[in-house]
Amino acid sequence: MTAGCCGGNENKENNGGNNMMPDMAKKMMSNMQNKGFSPQEMCEKMTASVEKTAKLAGQANDEVQMLFEEWAEQVEKELLDLLKNIQEDKNDFDAGEAAESLKVSEDTVLFFLSRLIKNKKIEVTSLKLK
Repeated sequence: MTAGCCGGNENKENNGGNNMMPDMAKKMMSNMQNKGFSPQEMCEKMTASVEKTAKLAGQANDEVQMLFEEWAEQVEKELLDLLKNIQEDKNDFDAGEAAESLKVSEDTVLFFLSRLIKNKKIEVTSLKLK
């Protein structure tokens, strides 16, 4: 059973019935669980962030919106590069270390992880609960 966004549950067989998930995803989820990670809380924060962004977007001019989108694309690229390096080196994912490396907050790292998942640029195949 995997946790869907905002606390929903989905029954899915992963990896052709093999319940093993890639090491990087395992480490990332374990690290999030060790720090009291709550999918429900993350969804609530993301929803609030989207509402705030929508409000600001209405006030921002085209130049500001373009600059924000360029920044967001750069952060996504840097996060993807970081995730690839972690996977290749078989290291643990740590949202705090990723935030420090990217010079953003942990909440921003989690936001971009969710965005990468939503846009199917990364895949989390399972979630291990402790």
